[in-house]
Amino acid sequence: MNATSGESGRVTPVQGDSQKRGGCFVFSIGVTGHRDCDPRHLPEIRARLKSELGRLQKSVTAMPIEIVSGLAEGADTVATEVALELGLAVRAVLPMPRRIYEADFSGEALERFRALANDPRIQLEEIRLPDGSDADQVRDGSARDALYARLMNYLVRRSNVLVALWDGEANGLQGGSSDVVISYLAGSTEARPDMSNVSVHEDDDLGDENGNVVVWIRCPRLSPAGKVDAIDTSFLLSGGARGLIVKRSEMPVPVLERWAGLDRYAIERFSGLGADVPTYPLSADGDAEVAPLCPAIDREYTRADQVAIANQKQSDRLFKASGIMAGTMGLLFLVYAKLAALKIFLAGYVLVFALGFLIFMLSLKKGWFGRHLAYRALAETMRTRFFVTLSGVGDRISFNRILGSTSVDHFGGFEWLRDAIRCSEPLYYESDVPERTRLNAARDRWISEQSGYFERKLHQLHSQHERLEKVKLLLFVAAFLGALALLFFYKSITSFEVAGLDGKTLLVFAMGLLPLWLAIWEIYQNKMATRELLWQYSNQRAFFRSAAARLANEIDDGARAEITANLAERSLLETFQWTIHRFHREHEPPAAG
Repeated sequence: MNATSGESGRVTPVQGDSQKRGGCFVFSIGVTGHRDCDPRHLPEIRARLKSELGRLQKSVTAMPIEIVSGLAEGADTVATEVALELGLAVRAVLPMPRRIYEADFSGEALERFRALANDPRIQLEEIRLPDGSDADQVRDGSARDALYARLMNYLVRRSNVLVALWDGEANGLQGGSSDVVISYLAGSTEARPDMSNVSVHEDDDLGDENGNVVVWIRCPRLSPAGKVDAIDTSFLLSGGARGLIVKRSEMPVPVLERWAGLDRYAIERFSGLGADVPTYPLSADGDAEVAPLCPAIDREYTRADQVAIANQKQSDRLFKASGIMAGTMGLLFLVYAKLAALKIFLAGYVLVFALGFLIFMLSLKKGWFGRHLAYRALAETMRTRFFVTLSGVGDRISFNRILGSTSVDHFGGFEWLRDAIRCSEPLYYESDVPERTRLNAARDRWISEQSGYFERKLHQLHSQHERLEKVKLLLFVAAFLGALALLFFYKSITSFEVAGLDGKTLLVFAMGLLPLWLAIWEIYQNKMATRELLWQYSNQRAFFRSAAARLANEIDDGARAEITANLAERSLLETFQWTIHRFHREHEPPAAG
């Protein structure tokens, strides 16, 4: 699948991105922790934090790494200072505008905050106030807690790994450390955790190694004092239910393997692979004013699309080479058996067979086909992310929930998709641009364009399929006529000679060659999965057509937003399901391995 948006625009090659911060593909280490860490233990906490951040740097080497911190007093400040010592990039995400946030600091803490906030090495971002709110409305406790909950929501959505300087006590404070840890392990902030049911187990069999992981550095607090008698480092996983936590002494190997897969993609993403592939940008002038992250998401879509196409071309060449070699082997054998029993034909057969085996082993090593599928799934996810971010409906769907519901990220070589998709999470979806304007932009530039694209591709594939069916029919008719000729005109055919070969030999040779080539072509078509592509395009066309018709007849902006979000979810599900079908076609199930 290679749906492209904006086909009416001029095709221009997009060059490879040599600057690793040109997009949003960054490995983010979220930080949460207490404001009142016991200063007597800070030297050891700093040492452990430095050690763990250093290990994370070694685990992810091919893509940029950043620390995401709320820059609050205590743990956030300590983590930020340690990250700067290690030379790591820091992105400070303030839960509210700085002028309001500074009211949470005083004395030395305020001085340290201002020094860090003004440090040119730190990228400072602010989560805007909810629509209709102002500074006076967020001065009381409950409104302020809600703003900290928005920061928690971003950390849960965006962090590839969470570092928690936490005492291990669940206190129920909204947006507090325990709330962040439990919500992150659950992968969602939709439901508040019941702190009375929080429990930590050390049973290795319970942990969800495909989910989120928290690096937990036990951190004593000034108040309540005495509850933490020792500082240690462990790794937390979800036990399958909100509040059920599994503790490990080492980082789980599947998590490290997942990040290794992310690194492998990063190597190709930041290389020049596919840089000359023409692509259609998703962005238009003014998108950054509507949603600041949109241009960066567009760059990630472009690179994923380019490297997917580059790997697809290699995979297609392999399929074609396999078909040509199979046809050549069949031809050599038929020539040897029917026309001339010369050893040179057998030698050629063996040589082509050996060459085919080498190409097969090369394909296993390179994995072009699997990488093409994974990169294509990422590119289509980035396309959808771009338009739901532009339209402002992205908070209505969970991309990782959709990915997890299909289990496509459980396939070998696809595990890293969960982490890659996180990279495009926007800080917020609100904008000063009217909702209707945003929804109309998504309708015109995404829904209408994609509906037309799938219509054209379906027509093209149907035409190709019909031509192939005609060729198959001709081959069947030719083989049938050849059999009839042998049955009724055997003597006449035998008496006919060409280059010393009688007509019967030549006819039998042709009858053997035609079905051989037909079978090889069928195998090639199965490899290309044209029928599955037809189904996928047909379903996508139906989704986009239906959404376009509903939007044309709906005037309520809330309903239009719901239609757009529903389309995004259905389109993503179809993409992941198609990926699963294509993967299953080429790979045996695990039990057969």
